[in-house]
Amino acid sequence: MSKAKSGPTQLLLAILLLFFAAWGTVEAQQWLLRWRAERLLDDVRALTVDRSQWADVQPMMRRWAKWGGPSGACTPDFCNYRINIVQTLPPFLAGTPDSSARSWLPKIAQDLGLRSTAAHAGFTFERGAVSTKWFGEQVTLPVQDWSLSSKYIPYLSVLSGESYKFRGPGKDTPESHPNRTVLHTNSYMVVSFTPQEDPAERAALMDFQFSCITQLTPCASERDILYEAWRMSQEQENSSHTPQTPRTR
Repeated sequence: MSKAKSGPTQLLLAILLLFFAAWGTVEAQQWLLRWRAERLLDDVRALTVDRSQWADVQPMMRRWAKWGGPSGACTPDFCNYRINIVQTLPPFLAGTPDSSARSWLPKIAQDLGLRSTAAHAGFTFERGAVSTKWFGEQVTLPVQDWSLSSKYIPYLSVLSGESYKFRGPGKDTPESHPNRTVLHTNSYMVVSFTPQEDPAERAALMDFQFSCITQLTPCASERDILYEAWRMSQEQENSSHTPQTPRTR
């Protein structure tokens, strides 16, 4: 092979190696975030609302100090602690819901299984016990589903929390669920429940799935992240559209 031919070939090989190295790095980071998210969820599940003591939250605070911290003072009298594990693609690969959503770079990143992802968690400690605990997962939606609206948020965000301060169902929530409720908007889904809820239901409302972080095809529904929250949302929506039987006097 002549030097004239070997030069472009070597350059192409170098570009390909750099490409696969970059892809492998981001892919590995996504798997690492998934692993950490699973461990973080285990820690949240281990807390018992209205029972876990100050000594119970100390190991969790030490373990996740790199990714979190309290908002304000944190003492055995009161502590509001939040943990954020985030991985964001470079802007030219992540894209935005405007003309860049039509760009070929975000689409290629998506087809390669790359996406911005995050896991969030936290708890509130007061009056000698954990009063609230919560966990959330966030993943980018498929690029082709993005809206060009300036107010559109191109990701799925699901959060589930247990709290003894739960104030009961909202006005649109079926009365058959006095210990849990769900709020679903265009940008997020939030489910709340009490320690008095059935144990199996409490477990289902913390049964987050993490395949959306690492699978090749992006997820398009909250159903793939927290099925029970999505099911509740569908039930609530169907109930709100069901004609009510007039009460007799």
